[in-house]
Amino acid sequence: MKRLTITVILFLVLSIVGVGVLLLTSAGMKFAIWGAKKALPELTIKNQKGTLFNGFTLMGLSYKSPSFSLTGKRFSLDINSKCLRTLVLCIDGITADGLVVTVGENKRFTEGISRSKPIMNISTPVQVFISGVVLNDINLNIFGNKVHWDSLETSAQMRGNTFILKSTQWQGINFQPASLDGKETKNLNTTAYAKQAYILPYVNIPLNVVIERFELKDAELFFPEKQIIHHFLLQGHGSGNEVTLEQVILDVTQGNVSLNGKVTLKGEYPLTLNATTKIFMAPFGGHTLQLEAKGDLKKLVLNAKLQGVLVATLSGDIDVLDPDLPFSFLLISKNLQWPINLSAEYLLSSTVLRAEGSLDNYRATFNTIISGDSIPDITLKTNLSGDLLHVSLSDLELDLLDGDIAGMAEASWEDTVKWQTELKINNIQLGLKWPNVEGQLSGRLKHHAYLTPRGGWQIEVPELDIEGIIRGKKFSLVGQIDATDEKGKGDIKVETEGLLLLHGPNKLVVTGRIDKELDLKLFIDFPSLAASLPQAGGSIKGDLSLSGTLETPKAVMNINANTLRWQTLVSINTLSISGSYTLLPIVGGELIVKMSGVRTGSVDLQELSLRVFGDETDQIISLTVRGELVGGDVVIRGSLDHDKSWKGTLSSSKIMTPVGSWILVNVVPLGFDANTHNIYIGTFCLMQNQSRVCLDQPMSISDSGKAMVSIINLNMDVIQSYLPVMMMIKGRLDANAKVSWTSNSLPTVTVSVSLSKGSVVRQLAQPLTVGWNKINLNAVFDNEKLDADLLIDLTDNGSASLNAVITNISSPDPILNSSFSLNRLDLDVLAPMLGDNTKLAGELNGDVVLRGALDSPSANGNITLTRLKLQSFSVPLEVHEGKITLELVGHRGQINGDIKTLDGDLILSGKANWTKLDSWLASLNMKGEKLMVRVSPNLSLELTPNVTLKVTSTQVDVTGNVSVPWGRILVKSLPESAVKVSSDVVLLNNELQPVIQDKFSPNTVNVTINVNIGNDVKLEAFGLTTMLVGNINLVSNHKGSSVNGAINLENGTYRSFGQDLLIKKGYIQFTGPLKEPDFQVEAIRNPNTMESGVEVGIRVTGFADETEVQVFSDPVMPQANILSYLVRGRNLDSESDGHMMTSLLISFGLSKSGKLVGQFGEIFGVQDLTLDTSGRGGGEKVEVSGYILPGLQVKYGVGIFTKLLEFTVRYRLLKNLYIEAVSGKDIGMDLLYQFSIK
Repeated sequence: MKRLTITVILFLVLSIVGVGVLLLTSAGMKFAIWGAKKALPELTIKNQKGTLFNGFTLMGLSYKSPSFSLTGKRFSLDINSKCLRTLVLCIDGITADGLVVTVGENKRFTEGISRSKPIMNISTPVQVFISGVVLNDINLNIFGNKVHWDSLETSAQMRGNTFILKSTQWQGINFQPASLDGKETKNLNTTAYAKQAYILPYVNIPLNVVIERFELKDAELFFPEKQIIHHFLLQGHGSGNEVTLEQVILDVTQGNVSLNGKVTLKGEYPLTLNATTKIFMAPFGGHTLQLEAKGDLKKLVLNAKLQGVLVATLSGDIDVLDPDLPFSFLLISKNLQWPINLSAEYLLSSTVLRAEGSLDNYRATFNTIISGDSIPDITLKTNLSGDLLHVSLSDLELDLLDGDIAGMAEASWEDTVKWQTELKINNIQLGLKWPNVEGQLSGRLKHHAYLTPRGGWQIEVPELDIEGIIRGKKFSLVGQIDATDEKGKGDIKVETEGLLLLHGPNKLVVTGRIDKELDLKLFIDFPSLAASLPQAGGSIKGDLSLSGTLETPKAVMNINANTLRWQTLVSINTLSISGSYTLLPIVGGELIVKMSGVRTGSVDLQELSLRVFGDETDQIISLTVRGELVGGDVVIRGSLDHDKSWKGTLSSSKIMTPVGSWILVNVVPLGFDANTHNIYIGTFCLMQNQSRVCLDQPMSISDSGKAMVSIINLNMDVIQSYLPVMMMIKGRLDANAKVSWTSNSLPTVTVSVSLSKGSVVRQLAQPLTVGWNKINLNAVFDNEKLDADLLIDLTDNGSASLNAVITNISSPDPILNSSFSLNRLDLDVLAPMLGDNTKLAGELNGDVVLRGALDSPSANGNITLTRLKLQSFSVPLEVHEGKITLELVGHRGQINGDIKTLDGDLILSGKANWTKLDSWLASLNMKGEKLMVRVSPNLSLELTPNVTLKVTSTQVDVTGNVSVPWGRILVKSLPESAVKVSSDVVLLNNELQPVIQDKFSPNTVNVTINVNIGNDVKLEAFGLTTMLVGNINLVSNHKGSSVNGAINLENGTYRSFGQDLLIKKGYIQFTGPLKEPDFQVEAIRNPNTMESGVEVGIRVTGFADETEVQVFSDPVMPQANILSYLVRGRNLDSESDGHMMTSLLISFGLSKSGKLVGQFGEIFGVQDLTLDTSGRGGGEKVEVSGYILPGLQVKYGVGIFTKLLEFTVRYRLLKNLYIEAVSGKDIGMDLLYQFSIK
C-alpha cells in the first residue's frame, strides 16, 4: 500500500513536472514542434523561440498539401498566464508577418458540409480578452479569391454571449474575386426565370455583437473594373434579429455616403434608413442625394431629394418581395439640364413623372418644358405604358412655336429591337425662333425601323409630306425613302421613288437606288439662292449621277453657277464644275473647275482654273490663277501606290505677287504617306532676277521634322509698293533660317538676316536720308529660350547694337536679360524733318542693361545727348549748346538737361519710377529764364517758364507758371485754325471714307498754368495797337477747360472809321471757357483833331460771340452827328451830310445781318440770299438778291430816301456774259459782259 501510494504521488509529480516542462520551458516548446512535425510531415519551421504558455515566436513557417498551403515569415502568440488564475483567457498579442495562405477546392470537405439547425445562443464559460492583434503583409487565396492587405490591427472581448470588437484598422487591401468559367456563366445565363414571391428567412444572431469602430482604408477591389475605397467606417450593434447601424461612412472615388438605420430580421423586415450621398463623379459632381426609407420590404416607402445643378424629388413605395416589383412613384423636378457639368444647352423645367404598376405592366404620364439656345421652347406631354419587353408613348404632344407635333411612338425588344413613329405637324411658326426663316410648316411623317437578326438594321420612311411657307415662299418636302444594312457591315442599300424639295423657285430632286446596281440621280435648280439663303446670292443649276456597280461605281457631275456671293466675304461671277470619276477599283477620271470674277477681302481674281485628270497611277493637277495683285501657274504630277501613299513632282510654277514674278527653277519632288500622315517636299528655289528664295534641304512635315530656308540677294525695292509714296528704300537682303520641331514641344529656330549697304529716303523739301553700311540680325530660339543679337552700322554716323535673351517664353512670366548700346549717333541726319535751312547737331551715346520680368524689367545704365545745337525756322527756340542725360537704376530713372540759348538757359529735371507696373510714375520739370521764342517774324516772345509735367498710369498733370515780360505780336490775318469746322461737316479721306478723328479723353488730363503778362508786350492786329498787361490762369480737367483772369489794354489806339481812336478804357475778362471772354473797350477820337468840348467814340461790350458795338458822345447827340464827329471831326452842316451818315449806318447794320439772311434764304430754296445797299446820294436803296435757279439771279430794291421800287432779273448766258431786265422808275433790258483789267 505504501509503495502504491509513493508510486501514485511520484507519477503525479512527474506528470506535473512534465507538463510544466512542456508548457513553461523552451525545451518543451522544441518538443511540441518536434511532435507537430512528426504528425504533419508537410510542416516546416525554420526557427522558434519562447514557450507555449508565456509566448512564442515561429519563423520560417511553411505547410503544403494538395488543397492547402501556408507560408509565413514570422508568427507570434503571447498568452498572459497570470489571467488563468481568475479563470480568464488573456491573449496579449497575436502577430503575423508575410503570411501567405492558399485554400484550394476539396470535394470531401465541401460534400461533407450539411445544413444544421441554426444556433440560437452562443456564450463562453470564461471571459476572453484579445489585444495586440497585428497582421502585416498578408496574402490569402481562397478558392481563387485573392486578398492582400498591408496591415490589420484590432482587439476584441468575449464576455458570456457578448462579443465586442474594439477599434479596428485595416489598411492597404487588394481584392480580386475568382472569375467564373464559360460553362458556369452559360448555366447562369440560361437558368429559367421562375416568378415567385421571395420568402425572407428568419435571422437570429446568437451573440450580442457590438462593433465599437471598424475602419478600412485604401482598398482596391476588382469586379472586374477597379474600384477604390478610400475610407470605410462602421459602428453599430446587433442581437437576435435586431440590427442597428449607428454610423456607416463610405468614401470612394465616385462620392461619399453616410447612413444610419435599423432593421428587424424577421417577418417582412421592417426598417428605417437615412442616407446622404455627396456625388463626385462626372457629370454629377457637386450634387447631393438624400434618401429616407421606412416601412418593410412588402411596402417600402421611399423619399429622395437631389440637390445641385439638377434639382428633383422622388416619393413613392415599392414591394421588393414581389418579383414584378409593384411600385407607385412621383418624380418632380424644377430644373434638369444637359450637359450637367457645363453651361446648359438644354433645360427641362416643371417636370412631373407619375408612374405606377409593375415591371410586367406599368403606366405613366410625363410632362415637361424643354428649352435651349439652339431649340425653341417645347411643352411635352405624353402617356407611357409597357413592360420589360415593350414601351409605348401614346397621346404624344409637343407644343412649340405656336403650333404642335402630335402622334405616337412604340418600341419593343422581345425578339429583335424595333420601333415606329407616326407624327403630325401642325402650323409650326419657324420665325418665332429663327427670324431669318420666318414661315410656317405642317405635314405628316411615318417611320419604321428594326434591327436584323444578322446584326444589321433597316429603316423605312413610307410617308414624308411637309408643306408650308418659309420667308414668303412656298416650301414642300415630299417623298419616301428606304435604307438597310442587312449585316451591319457597311453594305448600305438605299432606294427612293423620289424626294422632292421645293422652296419658291428653287428645286432639288433625288431619285434612284444604291444597290449592287447603282442608279442615283440628283438634280438641282436654284435660280435664286437668296430666296432660300438670305446671306447668299446668285443661281445654281446642274445634275449629279451615280451609276455602275458597287465594285465599279462612276460619278458624273455638271454644275454651273452665276453671280454667287456669300454675305460680303466672297463673290464669284461665274462658276462651273464638270467631270466624271470612276471611284473603284481605281480612282480615275477628270474634274474641271473654272471661276471668274472672284473677290474676297483684298484679293481680286479675274480667273481661277483647276483641272485634275488621270488615275491613281498617273494624275496631273494644274492650277491657273489670274488677279490684280496675285497670280500663278502650277502643275503637279503624281501617283498613288498600293499602300495609298502619294508621290509626285511640282514640275512647273510661276507665282505673280505685288513684288514681282517668281519662277520655279527646278522640279520639286513631293510626297504624302497616308500611313504616317507625313508630307515630303524636296529642295527648290524661286527666282526673280538675281534674287532667290530656296528650301535648301528636303523637308518632311509630320509630328517631327526640320527645314532650312534661305533668301539670297533679295532687292529691297520689292517692298517699295508697301511703303508711303514719298519714301524709297535701297539695299539687298540675305537670310538663312533653320527650323526643327517634335511633337508636344516648341520648335527650335535659328535665323540669320543681313542687309548690305543701303538707305531709306523720305522725300521732303530737303530729302531725309538714313543710310547704313550693314544691318545684322542673329536669333536662336531653343528650349523655351530666345537669344537675339542686332547690329545697325549707319553710314557716316554711329551704330546701335542690341542683345536680348528671353527665357521661360511659354510661361506666364517670361524673364528678360538684355542690353543695348548707342554709339556716337549724330542727330544731323534728322535736320530735314524740321524744314529748310535747319541746322541740327547732337551726339547720342548710351549703354543700358535690362533684367527681370518681361513686363516689368529693371534697367541700369545711361543715355546721353551732348553737343546739342538747333537753329530752324520751324522751331521757335534757338539752341546754342545743350546736354541731356538719362540715368537708369533698377526701376527708377533720372533725367537732367541743360539747354543754353542766346538769351537764357532752359533747365530740365525729371524722374521716373516703375517699381509697381500698375502704378508707374514719371515727371519732368522745365525751368528757364528770359528765353527768346520767335515763332515767326510776326510773333516774338520772351518767356520765363517753370512748368512741371507729371504722368501716371491714370492721369497727366501739367502745372506751373509762365512769365511773359516782353513780346511783339503782329496779326495780319486769322490762321485757318481760327475758323472752326462746322459740326455737320463730314471729312473724307482719299478713299472717300469718313475720317475718324482721334479723340483724346480729357478725363485723365489736368492742366493748371498761370500766365503773367508783363508791361512790355505789344499787340498790333486789324487796326489795334496796344500794350497788354495782366494775369490769366489756365485750367483743364475732366470737367472741361476754363480760363480765369484779365488782360488790360494800355496806351492803345484803334483805327476805325478812317481814324486812329485812342483807347480810353479796355480790358478782356476771362471767367470760363477760353472762347467766351468778356470785352469792355472804349475808344475815342483824338480830341486834338476835332471841335473842342465834344468827346465821341465807340464802345465794345459783351462776349466774343455776341459783342455789341455802340457809338457814344459827350454831350449826347444823334448817331448821325456822332458818326460825323468820328469820321470828319465836326458836326453835320447840310442835308447831304445827313444822307451820307444815314447810308453809313444802314451799311454798318446790314453787314452784321448777312449770315442770318443767308440761312433764311436756304429755308425757302434761294441760294446766296443777301441784304445790301446800292446806289449813291439820294438814289441809295436797300437791295435783296439771290439765285432761284443756277445762273438765274433775282433782285428787289427799295429806296432809302425816295419811294423808288426796282425789280431786276439777271441770267448768265455764258461765262462773263449776262442778259438783264430791270423794272422800276424806268424799264429796260441790257446785255452785259464782265471783264477785269489788272
